[in-house]
Amino acid sequence: MLPRNFRQASSLSAQRLIEVRRIIIAALVVATVGAGVWWFGFRGDGSQAAGALQIETSAIERRDLSRVVASSGRIAPLVTVEVGSQLSGQIEAIEADFNDRVEAGALLARIDPQTFQTRVEEAEASLEVARAQVEVARANVQRSQAELNAAERAFQRAESLRERGTFSEAQYDTAQTAFESARAGLSVSRANLRNAQASLQQRTANLESARVDLERTFIRSPIDGVVIDRQIDEGQTVAASFNAPVLFLIAQDLARVQIEASIDEADIGQISEGQTVTFDVDAYPGQDFPGEVVQVRLAANDAQNVVTYTVVIEADNPTGRLLPGMTANVTIVTGEVEGVLAAPNAALRFAPRGSAQALVVAAEDQPGQGRGQRRGGGGQMGAMIDRLAEQLEMTEEQREAAQSALREAFAAMRRQMQAGQAGGGGRPDFQAITRRALAGVLTADQMRRYDELVAQRSQMREEVRTGQLWVETEDGRLQARPVRLGLSDGQFTQIIGQGLEEGDEVVTRIREAG
Repeated sequence: MLPRNFRQASSLSAQRLIEVRRIIIAALVVATVGAGVWWFGFRGDGSQAAGALQIETSAIERRDLSRVVASSGRIAPLVTVEVGSQLSGQIEAIEADFNDRVEAGALLARIDPQTFQTRVEEAEASLEVARAQVEVARANVQRSQAELNAAERAFQRAESLRERGTFSEAQYDTAQTAFESARAGLSVSRANLRNAQASLQQRTANLESARVDLERTFIRSPIDGVVIDRQIDEGQTVAASFNAPVLFLIAQDLARVQIEASIDEADIGQISEGQTVTFDVDAYPGQDFPGEVVQVRLAANDAQNVVTYTVVIEADNPTGRLLPGMTANVTIVTGEVEGVLAAPNAALRFAPRGSAQALVVAAEDQPGQGRGQRRGGGGQMGAMIDRLAEQLEMTEEQREAAQSALREAFAAMRRQMQAGQAGGGGRPDFQAITRRALAGVLTADQMRRYDELVAQRSQMREEVRTGQLWVETEDGRLQARPVRLGLSDGQFTQIIGQGLEEGDEVVTRIREAG
């Protein structure tokens, strides 16, 4: 027989075990009830979720949008000429300074001309010597000509006397030698004359060269313009041994300036000649200046694996406020539309996440045509049939036959897709299946027009972006609206196509209340 205290301890353990079991059962009941409440509250009609979440919306508006590309560049004159010196020497005088307006041919500076003046005088003296040599050579030619004439007459008399037998052979040979010698002397005199004349031409050219160098000691402006830089001072020595040193920098006309902006390769495809440009400079905050793209240079600039292209922009500067070297912050307008439907970019970035997914209307519960649903049978099938019937001018019989053929084709396509997923096969060709279904209904002309529409639609898909907006239904749930997107200015984006109208509210954010 067990002791009494042992029996009491066993009784207490049994009671505690029963109490623990009761607590576990109660906890399971509470958890089951809570799960049911959550499931039916959030997965049922969405009313509980709508009460727990706060939906923020924004209205679709009609706006003017413009797409821009931003860059920067330095302001520079259209034409800038570097005025240098081809001579070496000391600057004797400076006749022009910074900001001076000069005309073509105006004196800017003067190099010490003494050395070059001496060379001119030396060349002039050499020229006089050459002229005297020409005169001497010319006189020698005349003397040689006279000697030849006398020798020729003596030789002719010797021939006559020889024929009569009164002149010896020795005398005849002497007369003949004198005649030939006089003829050779004339040739030499003429050659000396030509040499003297060539020397005269050479000395004349040397004089002209010396005079040109003397004239080059006067540094003159090659164009009408403004001196924007001076790099010499009076008394400075100019050395032009290997290249011409730059003395002055002259801008031809500051009434019109240009900007060379660097555009990233990702944006250069949007830039073309004639586009409108606005820019500002730090010297005049809050003021914009207009400009125009005049050139897109093909040469690429690669700096640290960043490829850019140079775009040249011209702008009027009638008051001269825009100074060379200023940094211009450029904004190039690459696209512009007026009065289009636009949605905020926040709405395009929005997508239901977390608990907000419980508010999403299932795809099978969404109306196929919304308020614009037509007679084609509802959904995407009806919309496509109605659109084709209108574009291809189909008769009522053709429309009904096309609808029946497409339904059969799509049913077969779904079976094919299910079989392909089970067996690992590929996806069927939607366009090919649709064309085969319509080929037995449409005429040859209608099929040709259908092929043109398909090609145009394919091109539009390549050129137009697509997106998705979300709208709040009357019962507080979320419904997706696919849209095509046009031009964007960074804050709003153009909405293209049907489905949304001005004033429609689109969801931009969902947050938990409180």
